[in-house]
Amino acid sequence: MRVHFVLNHGGTPASKLADVEIHFEEGLLAGLKLVGVTVWKSKKGDPPTVLVPSRSYATAGGIRYYELLRDSAGEEMPKEATKRFKKYIRDEYARIDTLPVEPETRPWGTSNDLAKSPQGLREKHMRTKKGAPTMAEKEAAQK
Repeated sequence: MRVHFVLNHGGTPASKLADVEIHFEEGLLAGLKLVGVTVWKSKKGDPPTVLVPSRSYATAGGIRYYELLRDSAGEEMPKEATKRFKKYIRDEYARIDTLPVEPETRPWGTSNDLAKSPQGLREKHMRTKKGAPTMAEKEAAQK
C-alpha cells in the first residue's frame, strides 16, 4: 500500500492543503486506489484536520454524517484504528510540508540532479494534479 498526497498549490478552497490517495499494491485490492481523504488547515492554528469520505443522512433534528472508514474491531476500543490512520496521514503531511519547495534552495542546479535533492524527493513522490503519475511511478513504468 502506498499513500500519495496531491498538494493543493494555490487551488480552491484555500484551506484545503491536500487530497490523499491510497494505492493498493497487493492482494484483492491490488490496482485500486481509495480517494476522498483530505487534509485541511485548522482555523484555530491547531494541527491540520484529516477528513475521510462520509455520507449524509436526514434526521428529525437535521442532517448528520457518518464516516465510511470505520473500525472493524469490537467495541472494546472504538475508533482507535481510525484515530491511528488520521494521525499517520497528519504526521506524513507535516513531514512533507517541511521539505523545501523553493528552486533557489537547490544547490545542484540541473534537473538531472533533481532526485538527489530534498526538493527532488518531494517532487518525486507528489502529484501535481489528480490522476497524474508521480515521477517515481514514471520511473517504475520505464523499468
